[in-house]
Formats: sequence, C-alpha cells, structure tokens
Amino acid sequence: MNKVKIFVDKILLSLSSLLLILMVVLTLWQVTARYILNVASPATEELTRFLLIWFGLMTAAYVFGAKKHIAILVFREKFSPKTQLLIQRFTDLLVLLVAAILMVYGGMKVVMLTAAQTAAATGISMAYVYFCLPLSGLFIIFYTIYHMMNNTTNENEEVGV
Repeated sequence: MNKVKIFVDKILLSLSSLLLILMVVLTLWQVTARYILNVASPATEELTRFLLIWFGLMTAAYVFGAKKHIAILVFREKFSPKTQLLIQRFTDLLVLLVAAILMVYGGMKVVMLTAAQTAAATGISMAYVYFCLPLSGLFIIFYTIYHMMNNTTNENEEVGV
C-alpha cells in the first residue's frame, strides 16, 4: 500500500506542477498578446481559470495526503493519547463521509449535469472542468483510508505538540 501512496503522490505532484507551468505560460501569453500585440485572447484567460480549478483541487488532495493541511489541534490535545486517537478516527470517518457524498457523488452529479454545456471561449465541455471535484474526492478518500490503515499521523500530532 505504501508503494501505491508514493505512486499517487508522484502523479499528483507531477500533475500539479504541470498545471502550474501551463498557467504561467498561458498568463504570460495573455499579457504579451494584450499589451504588446494589442490582441485579446479570451480563450487563454478561460483556460487559465479552468486550470486553476484543477490545480487547486489536485494540490489540495496532495497536501491532504502529505498531512500538511491546516489542523486545529488545541481541543484534541487536551485529552489523553487514547482519546486523541478516537477523535482522530472520528474525524477520519467524517472526512470519508464528506469526500464520498459531497465531492465524489455530488461532483459526479455536477459532471453529468454539465456534460452538454460548453465554455464560451474555448468550447470545452464543462464536464471536463468539473471532473476534478470527484477525482480529488477519490484521492482524499484514498489518503484517508491509507492513513487509517497505517495509523499514521503528523509527527506533531503524535507527540501532542
């Protein structure tokens, strides 16, 4: 399972890096086209916006898997280590529930509802844009199950710092 996590980490990190590079290139082209060539380029602006959505959700999934997301530990640290573990498991179950219902199920509903809609400037199906929501939800579910099975937590959480 650890090899699968490492593989998923590499995929998400590579995808996020690629999306960031594409956004920078498209933004540079947008500025060059607008201010040097005096040509509007609405397609690049729209595509950059869509890439930002993908970048945000894929990077959020990666950060979630690396356990580098924001966590408020003040409340949990007031309890014994055993109770802290129970609170962590309850939180993991809530994350699974939210990711499964809102991100995966709800995201797939949005994808199906927007399959016939196309973006104005690029003509891209909006289903492709919104598909990042259920996909990132699946990654978050994977990471949550991985951390539950391996009983891994952030080093600061383990020592109660």
